[in-house]
Amino acid sequence: MKMAKKLLAVVLAGVLALSVLTGCGNAASTKTIADVLSDMSKGQEIVYKADSKLNGKAKELGEYAVKFAKDHEDEGEDFDYSGELNKGIMADVMKDYKDKFVYIAETETKGYNATAQAYTLLEALYGGDDDGNINSAVVGKGKKPANVRSIGTATIEVEGETWRIAVVTADAEEVKKPEKN
Repeated sequence: MKMAKKLLAVVLAGVLALSVLTGCGNAASTKTIADVLSDMSKGQEIVYKADSKLNGKAKELGEYAVKFAKDHEDEGEDFDYSGELNKGIMADVMKDYKDKFVYIAETETKGYNATAQAYTLLEALYGGDDDGNINSAVVGKGKKPANVRSIGTATIEVEGETWRIAVVTADAEEVKKPEKN
């Protein structure tokens, strides 16, 4: 009987954990996303902490990006859309974070559970040719992003589709030089 109760407890714990990670796309909370990102980044020893202040910044950032896209839809091929958008975000939305690494990403929510959203955000945050940091003020200054990172997310609706916007910040830490033997 004791073994059956233990087995039932383990099974119920697994079902509960799975239900948290496979909730509806829009229902995924920032805390859930942060927890999943932390689990995915354990090998790199990176921890994500949900930050309610950054939730507001994520919402503001999403609205800014939509307006920016509308205002610049007629720009020519030579227009550096991403570069100008990132400069604008740092100047207008994230101006209080000039001394931190700042990463932004978005993902669709329809059909994506919390795990899928977190994975897509992680790829968008750090994937590509560079490290994904949009704050040029900390680049090349002998700094690296701290392993404890703050995240805020918000959902916005664009042309009938719901998107999750994420903003991640990390303190800029001095790069430690290797000790000489």
